[in-house]
Amino acid sequence: MGKQVTEIKQLYKALHGLVESMDQSPQVKKAVLDTNLVLGMQYKDPEGLFIIDASGDEVVAYDGECPADVEPKVTLHLTADIANRYWQGKTNFMIAMQKGDIRPVGDLGAILKLVPVLGPMFKVYTDYLKNNDMTDMVL
Repeated sequence: MGKQVTEIKQLYKALHGLVESMDQSPQVKKAVLDTNLVLGMQYKDPEGLFIIDASGDEVVAYDGECPADVEPKVTLHLTADIANRYWQGKTNFMIAMQKGDIRPVGDLGAILKLVPVLGPMFKVYTDYLKNNDMTDMVL
């Protein structure tokens, strides 16, 4: 498998597009908001941080750093390429955790409630990459 994510800004752009696209999937958006989860994703290779905050009435995303008043309940530690593979449905979350490719820190139960509802977003993410000149990230 070759390297797909060469700059963290590529992944940030794709993830912001994914979060914004949740409005097109009301059932997924509601399920994500029902988790009331603030999820941190700490990336390496390249380094970065992305936060998805579903603790309010809307799903909000932050990149680069976490606002002082936002505290993740769980933070996932993974490479940017594993994240890109996951959001395209090419990496099974549970197997990646068992292999150590994804290392959760914090409330594991909270993330296990979120993972099953995200499946419909895989196509949305892949389509976003294809439609926004990011085909180098498509697997």
